[in-house]
Amino acid sequence: MAIHAVENNPAKADTISNPIKGSGRRVEFDYLRSFAVTLVLFHHAILAYSTFAFINFKNPIATFSPVVNEQRWRIFDLIVGFNDSFFMPLLFFVSGMFIWQSLTRKGAGKYLGGRLIRLGIPFIVCLPFLIPLAYYPAQLEVGLITGTHSNFGTFWLKMIKSYFGTAGPLWFLWLLLSFDCLVTLFYRITPIRNIIKGKTTINFERPLAFFAILLGISAAAYLPMVLIFGPHRWIGIGPFIVQASRILLYLVYFFAGTIAGSRGFDASAIKSDGPLANRWWVWLTTGLGSYTVLVIMNIFAINWPIVSSLLLVGCCGTTVFGLIGFFLRFARRRIGILDNLSKNSYGIYIIHYVFVTWLQYLLLENSLAPAVKGVMVFTGTLVLSWGTIAALRRIPAIAKII
Repeated sequence: MAIHAVENNPAKADTISNPIKGSGRRVEFDYLRSFAVTLVLFHHAILAYSTFAFINFKNPIATFSPVVNEQRWRIFDLIVGFNDSFFMPLLFFVSGMFIWQSLTRKGAGKYLGGRLIRLGIPFIVCLPFLIPLAYYPAQLEVGLITGTHSNFGTFWLKMIKSYFGTAGPLWFLWLLLSFDCLVTLFYRITPIRNIIKGKTTINFERPLAFFAILLGISAAAYLPMVLIFGPHRWIGIGPFIVQASRILLYLVYFFAGTIAGSRGFDASAIKSDGPLANRWWVWLTTGLGSYTVLVIMNIFAINWPIVSSLLLVGCCGTTVFGLIGFFLRFARRRIGILDNLSKNSYGIYIIHYVFVTWLQYLLLENSLAPAVKGVMVFTGTLVLSWGTIAALRRIPAIAKII
């Protein structure tokens, strides 16, 4: 895949400097989104090798990770914890950034119809096929340990009859579609539309002001939920489940992205050459510092739920802002292979879990170090998912959806 710099092509350079011209896409956010999806793959690839992974013998799908390896590595615990603090809010933030432009350009009806196709169809089609296939290695591992065996047909029927009980990573699709519906409703209500469009005195142009508002609302959304439900409980019906403590946090970040995008990137905190881009390292350092304090509290068994929750919210916000600033600062030109990854990242997200769990299962009885296994699973998942989606998107009907 050729690498090409836009500086040598005035037309392409102009498209990037003016995000509305040409395709209307922005290189920094295309690459940020694909980076977030890659983090999801890495996160799932190493879960089997974390020290807190467990096997649920009674219900194999009700587990932290479908496949659990005997070899564990505590460094993966730290990586998993840090990723978990920010990467889904980051995805919701980026997902919300271009909604207002689309609503204004297409209108509410056409926009929502497009989202139903892009999010609803993959969820409906993939749920009964990919999710049982992804979770079947959990049943196979239980069989290896207990000496009992269950064929895939029996396992699949059991999941269908029990209404799945999980959607795996596909939970993101139905929740994002729900948020899209909510924003579309708000778009049609004039007072709310005026608030989102910026016809208020709230200043969202400075990163610190924007962050302060986001931090306050995030804390108000997260703290009561985590105190009521705890940090790990999932709630819902059938495949429509979500982590209870974080559903409002995700909504806050989704709307924060919507507000930032609705004001235009030169009239919000998300400026290409603004202070966020220039001080990205300060935000990331602060995020890592907040997470370090959380780790220290955990090591010394300091049980202060409110302090821990506030630190998590702060870590999430500063890391999200730091990563946005990093890509605003450094993603200035298009690179062929990264463009290809960006185009296929949505499809990669949809199918990756099948490759993750089967690769983890195939490595169960291998004596390699857990760090090596984790890297192998991640690399294999990325290559296989990327290649599969690139091939599938050659079919026009599929390319229109994913």
